[in-house]
Amino acid sequence: MTLVLSPRYEQLRPFLQQLPAVFARQGQVLYDDRNQVRLFEVEGHKLVVKRYKRHDWLKRIIYTFFRKSKARRSFENAMQLGVRGFVTPCEVAYIEERCLGLVRQVYYVCEYTPADPVRRRLIEQEPFDKPLATAYACFVARLHEAGVLHRDLNPTNVLFTGHAGRYDFELIDINRMRFYDGPVPKAECMENLTLFYWLTPAYRYILDVYAAQRYWTDADIAEALRVKERHDRRWVRRKQITHLGKYEVSH
Repeated sequence: MTLVLSPRYEQLRPFLQQLPAVFARQGQVLYDDRNQVRLFEVEGHKLVVKRYKRHDWLKRIIYTFFRKSKARRSFENAMQLGVRGFVTPCEVAYIEERCLGLVRQVYYVCEYTPADPVRRRLIEQEPFDKPLATAYACFVARLHEAGVLHRDLNPTNVLFTGHAGRYDFELIDINRMRFYDGPVPKAECMENLTLFYWLTPAYRYILDVYAAQRYWTDADIAEALRVKERHDRRWVRRKQITHLGKYEVSH
């Protein structure tokens, strides 16, 4: 087993060393799907532990020899976000379990945050929260300007605290990110914005605020809308194909 631990959490080493053995029967389940997320309280710390889906043999080879594991990427991306002035729940450790020398199961450990996803206030609430939408758009503009591309920038992976137009944001689910030396290229920004949600009034409002922050032209906004419409059509087609495949298998 490989355990990489942030120096500030050295006192948690005994717990982390035995975490894989106790994960399935201790802690509070926060999320359970392909990956499982549990909350643990250890020596005054609330820790969120994400256990990623166990790798098949092909992925064990890939994540041993060719790519960093998702847990390792989350840990390193958290540090890089901090260097660039952005917030994510403080990284504690990552763990890689091996079998026959190959990475089989991985865990990412970070501090718990009570912040809420922006989804409820920007998507599920009608009308959407304009002050929060404004702050969110400015936050994403700052991310892109700073060269940070979160490849899963959906409204459940951006958390917020605050009220009355004064908000702070945190990023989670950060294993899929790219960092640029300068601002994120415009085409990448447009694609990244499509991950927010459907082309709703909230999306259009966020796009307009974002565009103003980045000094985009009307032509840029029109192109961003075309990119969004194309993205949504592709997403619908993929879902239709997936559902058709499931129907055919079941029949």
